[in-house]
Amino acid sequence: MKAAAILFFLVLLPCLPALTQETRTWEELWQEMQADADDEDDEEAQDETYERLAQLARDPMELNHVTREELEQLPFLSALQVMDMLEYLHRYGPMRSLGELPMIVSLDYRQLQLLPFFVYVADESAGGSETQSVRRHSFYPHADLTLTGRVPFQERKGDRSGYLGYRYRHSLRAEYSMGKRLKAGLIGSQDAGEPFFAGENRWGYDNYSYYVQVGRLGVLDRAIVGKYRVSAGMGLVLGGSFRLGKLSSLMSLGRQPTTLRPHSSRSQSDYFRGAAATLRLLGNGPSGGATLTLTAFVSHRPIDATLSADGSATTLVTSGYHRTVSEMARKDNTHLTAAGTRLAFSSQGWRLGFNAVGTHLDRRLQPATSTLYRRHYPSGTDFLNASVDYGYTRARLTISGETALNRDGGLATVNSLGWQPSPSVSIMALWRHYGYRYTGLYSHSFGDNSRAQNEQGFFLGTTWQPLRRLTLHAYADYAYFPWARYLVSQSSRALDFLLQADYRPGSHWRLLARGRMRFRERDNERKTALTDNNDYRLRLSSTYDTRRGLSLRTQFDAVRAFYLQTSRGWMFSEHLTWQPRSWLFSATAALFRTDDYASRLYLYERLMAHEFTMPSYYGHGLHLGLLARKDLGQRLRLAARLGFTRYSDRSTIGSGLQAIDGPQQADLDVQLRWRL
Repeated sequence: MKAAAILFFLVLLPCLPALTQETRTWEELWQEMQADADDEDDEEAQDETYERLAQLARDPMELNHVTREELEQLPFLSALQVMDMLEYLHRYGPMRSLGELPMIVSLDYRQLQLLPFFVYVADESAGGSETQSVRRHSFYPHADLTLTGRVPFQERKGDRSGYLGYRYRHSLRAEYSMGKRLKAGLIGSQDAGEPFFAGENRWGYDNYSYYVQVGRLGVLDRAIVGKYRVSAGMGLVLGGSFRLGKLSSLMSLGRQPTTLRPHSSRSQSDYFRGAAATLRLLGNGPSGGATLTLTAFVSHRPIDATLSADGSATTLVTSGYHRTVSEMARKDNTHLTAAGTRLAFSSQGWRLGFNAVGTHLDRRLQPATSTLYRRHYPSGTDFLNASVDYGYTRARLTISGETALNRDGGLATVNSLGWQPSPSVSIMALWRHYGYRYTGLYSHSFGDNSRAQNEQGFFLGTTWQPLRRLTLHAYADYAYFPWARYLVSQSSRALDFLLQADYRPGSHWRLLARGRMRFRERDNERKTALTDNNDYRLRLSSTYDTRRGLSLRTQFDAVRAFYLQTSRGWMFSEHLTWQPRSWLFSATAALFRTDDYASRLYLYERLMAHEFTMPSYYGHGLHLGLLARKDLGQRLRLAARLGFTRYSDRSTIGSGLQAIDGPQQADLDVQLRWRL
């Protein structure tokens, strides 16, 4: 049946382009880029990046008066590309239209597709669409109300007994903006199993995020009251939940945006609650001149924690789940007070910044240090981190780095060099040293670990375009962990290699091949020595894209993993997107077969606005996803998605309170979006 469906699509394919038109959005283009992203770009980081882009799309930048700091907020641009854009404006004067962007040779096809959603040219020729008109007058008010809900068709064990609320997940998002002058938002979210207007959640949703932002008022560049995030340097002190996987870092040459922004996602980690402001003490020009900015913030917020018998906190919990009595008992039982500052100077390509943040907990943080790998986890009630970040970008060279200390003398440093010897070649080298005594409650930076601690390593990668239609990405990464880690009771090492070829034989076709090898060490069964924990992954994909609303991608993934025993797996998937007029249809079908969890495989699937997930599948089964979206006029949009997974190797899905009796599960997502 699956083969017949594929054959049907291939036969129908030549007939569809004439029925479609160009109506693609930045969300669709961005999600397509994430289909090729590194599996290590975790969901929380992707969600945070998506929300940042959504804010920037609502308030696009006037390109002829843009600043370097503004362009650096776009995560799909490298530092060299930012400088190339500014150099083009400086050398040739203001652009007359966005049609000049292809003249900047460092911008690739995907970036040229995305940029028009985030920048505009004020004197662009008349006669464009309504969207273009809004870009020219971005100070006009915008309002956006989104309601999203999920209905599961199977009952979980906790739905019958154990969860405090019903099994439906839903959220509300209301946002308002008036250019860069004023922005405000309210986001409420509810996970399945959490009470709603009941029990401890008598105010409705389990989690709320809210903010009011003002800007461009004299020396006041930006001020936020409510919930917000701060990113600075390369993330050693203030990471703001923004972290890139290795392949994504190579494509952006390791650049990390520095920014103060509202917290507009459903995530319950790495945000501050209070007030923050950035003052521009020197410089207002779009490029070339010296700038000096000062950012200061204060915060007081509750946080979940697991408590010990003496009332101290053993773990700070950021999952955000409050479905059971024990999870609800952890909700907001600890409070975190923080204050910090950033002073940043830039001139003629040079950058220098100073960052500091102090934190106080109203309970003592006391992890179970009797377990070896937790010996150097953060502990105490007061924490202080400070760093200096630095950089230089000129012509084909970019240098970035940050060095940080905590109050106990722990040291962390990360330094990168990006070089573009020719328009077709770019090279990135990155060295990091994160001492095992260095701890930071908000640190997120490049690495093989999830935290910037207990890691030393060197990364070398290159992007080479030997032919106009062929692009090669390759990297090698070595990491050494001097202290014990989870499931590793002594110092260990890791190697990571990747090679990817991206070939576009014509204007409609794209072929991609990727191989990745990871060699790690892990305790043997008796924990007396280390043994190999390796995996090899392969991806082959072919995409047909008419640029007029039709896209068909065929993909094959395979994995071979080894730890004590060999585990293998493969997945074959088809992805179809068709967008005729005011409709959008998307279908995904994936057949997978793996030996166990060690050989799990990841699947990208198109979702609705403000939704992102990269689930993994293991065992034997089939996954289907269907998405339909309809524009009801110019202001209202309705979308629905049906997801279905059936396993042939089990009679129960999941475990504990999440267990489903039966080999299949299905969910229906519905979203209503209104724009003013």
